[in-house]
Amino acid sequence: MKRLSGLGISAATLALVSMAAPSQAQPISPGNANACIQRTAEEFVVATRDIEVTGAGPIDAESGARTLFMRNRRTGQTAECRITTFDNYVTSVRITSGQPGNPNPPVSTANANACIQRTAEEFVIATRDVEITGSGPIDGAGNRIIFMRNRINGGQAECQINVASSRVLSVRITSQPDRPVPPPGRPPGNTVSPNQPSVRACHREIDRQIRRAYARVEKVLFSADTTRTFFISNAKERVRGDGEFRQGPTWFPFGYSCQVNIRSGRVTQANFTIRR
Repeated sequence: MKRLSGLGISAATLALVSMAAPSQAQPISPGNANACIQRTAEEFVVATRDIEVTGAGPIDAESGARTLFMRNRRTGQTAECRITTFDNYVTSVRITSGQPGNPNPPVSTANANACIQRTAEEFVIATRDVEITGSGPIDGAGNRIIFMRNRINGGQAECQINVASSRVLSVRITSQPDRPVPPPGRPPGNTVSPNQPSVRACHREIDRQIRRAYARVEKVLFSADTTRTFFISNAKERVRGDGEFRQGPTWFPFGYSCQVNIRSGRVTQANFTIRR
């Protein structure tokens, strides 16, 4: 019987192996499937649960690569995922057919809640006072802009968010009336005692920032009459007010703002501005 040079195996034996275990019949390993599902979901900008494997091509005997056939359950689009079977490395994902998915689908609940929360923090109002007015298309990176509105004063903002992870990338206030007008019966913030824990924490941080920014600060005073707290969430509130500090013979008035975690008492944001 003729033997293949250098292999020590007969041509007949190779033929028998190929007939007994054709590559098309080889099962898809969980590692290969998971890797292709993950990468295909990223290409379609959908959750991995919305991607399924519908079939597989043969394994290339030389490279160990094969093509898995993928489907987007939400849009019906299909794709081909090329993967090396031995190390689960995806070399490419090519969208092959189906109608393109809606580039501007409805805003998901998770995206909406994340943008409402962050926008409320930027406006220093309650989440109930923020609404969504529209949204832009999803870009190639899986991000989109959601358009927000402050119900109290009509201010506008743009919230950029990653659709898949619901991670807010930025919130930009695009318009803000000069004089916010609260709805009837609701004061603009709550007058509080300077001994309230969140207020004390804020004042300590602002005092520290002022003394670090300016040399020979002799005294820092906070006005109890202007100190206000604003609800952000059940775990956070904003503290705002006015004060003044003395440097030599001169007093400098300033405004300040802090964001405080009510549960831990930790100040997560703080800044002050000198008033001229």
